[in-house]
Amino acid sequence: MTVDMTNNRVPYGLLTDEEKTALHEHEKAGGKIEYWCGFWEETEPSFHPNVTYRTVPLPKTQDVIAWEKLPDWVAYVARDENGELYGYAKEPTLETDHGIYSCPFSGNRRIDDFPGIVQIGTVNWTKSKQRRPR
Repeated sequence: MTVDMTNNRVPYGLLTDEEKTALHEHEKAGGKIEYWCGFWEETEPSFHPNVTYRTVPLPKTQDVIAWEKLPDWVAYVARDENGELYGYAKEPTLETDHGIYSCPFSGNRRIDDFPGIVQIGTVNWTKSKQRRPR
């Protein structure tokens, strides 16, 4: 499990090996690093022991849907809190209390169990609803 270093307040020299690795891996993946100098400033880190660094979160990415592989009746796609992805005939409603999108009296079907239909992104499930492009 990768350590989240976006809220780090500990100088580099006092970090655990796992935390140091998380900073380095974030940088290798193209992520940005900031250091504390009275305010957070973006930097090309040299990782000095007395300097505090944190990661800048990578931009969230939307799920990539292979719409051409879905039946024509699928007008919307959304991911539930448990990670399951469904296709809907009509626009579903977000039900955060239940961790789902819902569309009563409309056709829906789980679609993430078919290979090549979706590449799951990093956006929160509550922001995953997409309408079929026209």
